[in-house]
Formats: sequence, C-alpha cells, structure tokens
Amino acid sequence: MADVSFSAHITVDEETDVDGLPILSATVTPDDESAELPLPAGPTGPAGPTGSPRTTFLKMGEIADAAARPVDLTEDDRGKWWHRLDTDGMDFWTGTTWVHSPGAVGVQGPVAPATTITPTTTHNPALTVPAVRFTGTGPALDLAVTAPAGLAGPAGPPGDSGSISTATDFDQTIGPGPRGVFTWAQGPRRWKVQPAPNGFGVWSWPSSSFNADTTADVDRIIAGTFALPEMPFAYRPMVWGRMPIMTEANSSTFAEIRVRIGSETGPMVAAGAGIRTTVGGTYTTPFAPAVGDSTTKPISPTSTLASVPAYTATSLIVAVERVGQSAVDIGFVQAASYMTVWAQPIG
Repeated sequence: MADVSFSAHITVDEETDVDGLPILSATVTPDDESAELPLPAGPTGPAGPTGSPRTTFLKMGEIADAAARPVDLTEDDRGKWWHRLDTDGMDFWTGTTWVHSPGAVGVQGPVAPATTITPTTTHNPALTVPAVRFTGTGPALDLAVTAPAGLAGPAGPPGDSGSISTATDFDQTIGPGPRGVFTWAQGPRRWKVQPAPNGFGVWSWPSSSFNADTTADVDRIIAGTFALPEMPFAYRPMVWGRMPIMTEANSSTFAEIRVRIGSETGPMVAAGAGIRTTVGGTYTTPFAPAVGDSTTKPISPTSTLASVPAYTATSLIVAVERVGQSAVDIGFVQAASYMTVWAQPIG
C-alpha cells in the first residue's frame, strides 16, 4: 500500500551505553488529528493449520416442522440435513446453527434398478499391490480384484526327506536305471531320468565262452550265443571283437563274421569283413558295429533298426557265414576269440 503521511512531534534522547557509545532514542508523538489514523497493514503471517474437511450433505430423514428439529447436535454433525415436510425444504445443520431452504426438496423420482456386481478375482503371487477396478455402465457392473501374495511367513521346520520319483515335477514315464542321469526337460518343465549317456556296459566274453572249433560244408556255423539282460531303456548293441575264421582254397567263396540279435537270422549289429584270398587258411578277423538285415544299412540317431526294446532280454548270435558257392568248408577257432558289447541308448 502507499505510504501514509501525518504530522507529529519527534523527540530524540541521547544516552551512553556501558562501552561509552552514544545511543539515540526517537519518540514520535502524532498530533491529535493524526492519532485517529489507521496504521498500515503489516506483512502476511504464516499459514495456519489445515482445518477439518467439510462434510458432504447427508440426508438423515424427515421432520414435520422446525419444532421437530433434533437437539444436542455438535460440530461432528455438520452437513446433516432433514426433509422438512411443512415447507418441502431442507433443514441443514452447519455445525453451529440451522439453515432452512424452503422448497428445496422436489418430488421423489422413480426407484432406480438394483445394482448388480459381478466380481472376478485374480490371485498372482508375483504382484505385491492389491487393485480394484469397476467397469460397465448402468446398474450392471463388473468388479475386477487383484489379490496379491501376502508377506512371506516364517520358515517352517525342515521336512522329511522324500523320494525324487514321487515329486510333482518328476516325469515318471521312464524309471531310474543303472547309470542313468538326472536331467531337466525344458519342454514339459519336468525332471526326468535319461539312460546312461555314454552307453551301459561293458559286457565281455573270453574265448572260453565261444563254442568249440568247428569246420563244415554249410552256409552258417554258430560260434556262440551270448545273453544280454533287460535294460530300462531301448538300446542298440555296439559290438567289437575278433575271431579266427577259415575257408578252403577257392577263388569265389569266402567266410565272414556276422553278429545278429535274437536268432541266427535276426538283424545284424556287427560284421567282420572276412577272408579275401584264393589260397584259403585260417585268419584272425576283427568285427565291429555294422547295422543291417540282409545288407549293411545307414541309420539315424532315432532309428530302431537292430535295436532292443526297453525291459527286453535278448541274446547275440555270433556266426561264420559263407559268401559264395557251396561245397566249400568254412569254420572258426575258439582260441584267441573274444567279444565286447556296449548298450547304446536310442530315442
């Protein structure tokens, strides 16, 4: 605001403080005409405390007239009002007094349809904050509620040790087997048992397990039958060994080693190239994995050709077979013969 000018008498007094310094004190005495002037406003003071929120209008019922107003109302009843029937008005309590508004209450409207609420609750342990959302128009509303996980409780006592094979996340399609490994199947998200990754075995047989020396004019001579136990997985026998075999001198007939599954005519799992000479004689011949039936065939990692099903016992038949014309002797020698077998899982 603008400065205020008024006439006054000023008296200046001089005093000396304890240190000998002069102190001037001015006294302003306005004259009689100026003494009645209002002083200018001072600076704005600090904000006061926040007051109580103002209540909304809250209808409490009906009363006949002013005489029927409730008594003993307090500040806590502020905002309450009554429909006053003699004037169709509102009697409103401000917290300290009544306010009457005649004709403020109109004719009652039609009853609204009942509200229906269809709730849907989502439980999600990954969420930590609850949420509520209404959707829809009119009285039909949908209520979506997210119920998060609560606070973690205290750790419980250690449980008893259980069997892995009975766990809910364990695939029991294939049971545990010798030298099997415990693996995690990413697709079905289950733990499972896999057969021995590098095969199972080895089984081996020395020369004493082979039949006695034999020579004959036949197409096939069985040199030995070797039992294989059942395994908890499908596998293919991987066979290595050696055996002395012979054939008579002939330019078009040879002896070869064949190892077959189940019978002397079953699928072939190993072979030895045999004797390729026209002078005949006995030669120590190695044999190694070679899969086929009547001939050697290529296989894929999932092929079941020349394999043994799970939980099936079988045997390997080692034979000397004649290749070429008949009327020629073939044979084998027991000494220096041996065979080694691995079970290679398939599938």
